[in-house]
Amino acid sequence: MERLGMERGSVASRRSMDSGRQVPGKVTTAAVLGTVLEWYDFAIYGAMAVVIGRLFFPSDEPAVSLLVALASYAVGFVCRPLGAIFLGRLGDRAGRRNMLALTMVIVGVSSLLIGLLPTYESVGLLAPILLVVLRMIQGLAVGAEWTGGATYLIEHARTGRRGLYSGIVQASTVAGFLLGTGIATAIIRAVPEQTVDAWAWRVPFIVGGVVAAIGLFVRLKLDESPAYRELGEDVRPHQPNPAENPANDDEGRTATRRNWLLVLGIVFGVTLFGYTATSFPSFLTGVGALPLADALMTNVVALLIEVPLIIAAGALSDRIGRKKLMLGAMVLFALATYPAFMLVANGTIIGALLGQVIVVVLFAAVSGPMAAMFVELFPTRVRSTAFSSSYNVGVAIFGGTAPFVNTFLATSTGVDVAPAFYLTFGALVSVIFLRRVRDRHDKELS
Repeated sequence: MERLGMERGSVASRRSMDSGRQVPGKVTTAAVLGTVLEWYDFAIYGAMAVVIGRLFFPSDEPAVSLLVALASYAVGFVCRPLGAIFLGRLGDRAGRRNMLALTMVIVGVSSLLIGLLPTYESVGLLAPILLVVLRMIQGLAVGAEWTGGATYLIEHARTGRRGLYSGIVQASTVAGFLLGTGIATAIIRAVPEQTVDAWAWRVPFIVGGVVAAIGLFVRLKLDESPAYRELGEDVRPHQPNPAENPANDDEGRTATRRNWLLVLGIVFGVTLFGYTATSFPSFLTGVGALPLADALMTNVVALLIEVPLIIAAGALSDRIGRKKLMLGAMVLFALATYPAFMLVANGTIIGALLGQVIVVVLFAAVSGPMAAMFVELFPTRVRSTAFSSSYNVGVAIFGGTAPFVNTFLATSTGVDVAPAFYLTFGALVSVIFLRRVRDRHDKELS
């Protein structure tokens, strides 16, 4: 009875601390900066896929070069689960801050080296080999960067505000894509194609390496998250006492495995739409025959619309729940995907923009609450590993391959809207798994 009273007192104390917790600005900045940089690098690669295809994977058929370049884009995702497991475990054992500092170094150095690579014309096959190797190394860090930043930030937030910060960290991924796509658009519009191929394509990758150095400086000045600090010495290897943490007993392990599979299933549809939305420039150029500059411009406008909507959706989920909002958006996705692709593939700027807006508005409703939902599904002791691995296995299988599969489906079938059927199937799968989630938006983190 005495032990039970102490446990209740501890819970009450934690609730009191949680209700008054404010997230320091430097914490938000550090989490957001790393995520922005991570997805900035991926956006630059995606936006420059046509250029990279010409320089590193030359072919007489431009569509073949584009497909190979997009395949090398997907290669980076192959390493994400490995990075998620290794670096996620590091986040659970050595601390969230230390793991985030390491990912920043890896992402930044990889970006810088890609910007300094020789092309196929200079060194032959060595050029694409080095590019793929760097993409794989970068993928290792990316496997824990967004999930690590989301975990760190949301663990700082009090109950009733976690959805807001989930929206902020997710919006930072789109902001990174927006920044990368915007810079790529500016470069392509400002200089001739010959200049882009000669040296201008390198500039955004080198800038990414410089920004990483700033991000590392910021992250090294951070403290650990309150939820992680509460574990204290318990995070180190020892014989666990099941009474101390629900993740250690049979019931806790079963719940963790169940939630791991739920995240994987939800990520299927969500990541298809996310990576399709951010890779639309390559699809519009390679399949829809829009000039690259116009395709990039429409994507920038759509992403600008999406950023504030993601934050609003995250905040809304604090009021009505994560599950209700995400489930409704995925049902609408299943209904609206085909009409959206009809607009995107019609070959006009207006159609491309309207189709993308439909996708990003619905994606905002899904992605705003997503990080908070996934963080809330796992206990603190294993949260970094479980969240990172489940999310990144799904992203590696479905998200990283989405640009390639979409382009392949459209070019191989001759039907520009063929990807819509794949995305609709993904939305329905996510709906099935979302229905099985137990919403914990109004509960303290365990």
